[in-house]
Order: sequence, then C-alpha cells, then structure tokens
Amino acid sequence: MTNVTTPPAAAAAGGPTPSGDPSAVRVGFSGLGRMGRLMATNLQAAGFDLTVHNRTHARAEAFAAETGAKVAASGRELAAASSIIVTMVADGPALASLLEGPDGIAAGLSPGDVVVDMGTSGLEYTQRARRVVEAAGGHLVEAPVSGSTAAAEAATLLVMTAGDAAAAASAGPVLEAMSARILHVGGPGAGAALKLAVNSALFAIMGAVGESLVLAERAGVPREVAYEVFASSAIAAPVVKYRRAAFEKPLETPVSFALDLAVKDLDLTLALAGAVGAPMPQAETNRSVLREASAAGLGDADIGQVAVHLRGGP
Repeated sequence: MTNVTTPPAAAAAGGPTPSGDPSAVRVGFSGLGRMGRLMATNLQAAGFDLTVHNRTHARAEAFAAETGAKVAASGRELAAASSIIVTMVADGPALASLLEGPDGIAAGLSPGDVVVDMGTSGLEYTQRARRVVEAAGGHLVEAPVSGSTAAAEAATLLVMTAGDAAAAASAGPVLEAMSARILHVGGPGAGAALKLAVNSALFAIMGAVGESLVLAERAGVPREVAYEVFASSAIAAPVVKYRRAAFEKPLETPVSFALDLAVKDLDLTLALAGAVGAPMPQAETNRSVLREASAAGLGDADIGQVAVHLRGGP
C-alpha cells in the first residue's frame, strides 16, 4: 500500500478534488522516456483519463496505440485536456521548453490546474517553472522520484513532493498509481534539493562498487564471486542488488540510467552545494571520474559501466 504523508487538503489549492473514480480525473503526461513510459503505463492501467505528449510525437502516438491513451500534439493541448499534468523530462532546459512559449503547457493551463514535475530539474529551473506555472494560475508540485526502471514498471518508486501541501495532496491519487511511498518533504525547492542529495549518494555508491569490483578482479577474484560477496555484505544497498547485471555483464544489459545524466545531476548538485556553502569533496571526485568515462565514449552507456572505464574494457 502506498504510504502518503501529504496532508489531505486538496480543495484549498483550488485544484482537482480527488474522487473515488480515477476515470473522472483528467491526467496529462509528458516525457515518455525510459522511466516516463513505464510510469504513464501505470496511470493508464489505474484507469485515469490519460492524455500523453512527447517531444518526439511518434513516441506518443505509439504509446497511445499500445495503451488506448489519448495524444496531445503540444504542451498547450496537453494542459487544455488535463487538470493534473505530469512532466518527466531529462533536465531543466527541457522542462522550461515544455512549459514556456505559445504552445507550452503554461499557455493551456486553467486556474487551479496542478503541474507535477517528476524529473531532476535542479533548483534554478524548478524555481523558474514555479514562476511560469503560477503566473498562469496553476500550482507547481515538485515530485522527483527515487528508484530504477524496474521500480517504475512495478509502481514502487519513492516520490518526494514539495511545494504547496494542498496542491501536492490533490495530485496524491495520481502519484499513488506510480509509487510505493510518497513523502511530502517541505516547501518550494525541498524536493529538487533532496533529489540531488539522494542521487549524489547513489553515484558515490556506484562509483565505489565499480572501483572495488575492479580491485577484486585485479587481485584474482572472479567478478561474479566478488559481486556475490558485495550483494551479501554490509554494503548491499538496494542499488547494489538491482544494478548487479550492469556491473557483471555490462555489454549485455540494457541502459537504465545513462552515464551523462549522472554527470548532469552532479553538475546540478555541485552548483547547489556552492550556493549553500556545502562541502562535497566526494561528489567532486565522482563527477571527475564520470566525466573521464564520458570522454572515453561511455556517455550514453549505463552508469554501471563506470567499472568498464576503470578496468579499461568490459
């Protein structure tokens, strides 16, 4: 069961009041990438009146053909068809492009509509998005997620909502269909900051696993044996277990999280750290290693291939 810690005060936001009938809630979803496609599939399966949009329109058309969802040709059309609009795009500039302009989501908002940003947009672009949405009469809810593509498929993501609590509560039933737990973490900016903090720790774990695996291999321990010990030891965080295939068989495992996206997230993290005066020497080191791996041609590969870079081959 989803654990929701958002106060149930949806009506105060002026947004849609949750009902017991999902089909009565008009939901828009933009961003049908690796994570987004799986999340939108769960919304459709939950019975919401779903309209989808993607910058590559053919992807939205294909999704609609597979699931029965409706398709919007633009962000403006998506917003006009929806009262809760979910965005799951790669970065802050992509979010700004989606929201702004004559064909952007903000242009199609009605007063009280709720825009839920579930991507890793960074604090600067989250603040910019909030201004744009509020100027159009809507409410922005930060709702970044923690979890893998497997968690997105199984609807077991952790969602960190931030901003106006009543607006977050109004989006609660939609978020429940995609997650196992929802935590309301604070006011504007808290969700964006926490997502970067979580990802920074995640990348540190993955970098440490990669270099430790290479160390064990160089000392003569078979890769699978070393990883079995890792996955059974005190370092066996969830990511160590669910990323196992990416480390053991890097060339045979589909990309789940591209290495260059990790570099982007660490750029955002260190920019925030500089703004608030937080020392992050480990994040600096992790970014340096990932930048080297990207320059070596692994930018589009899964972040688990940091070990490929460190060992000099698969």
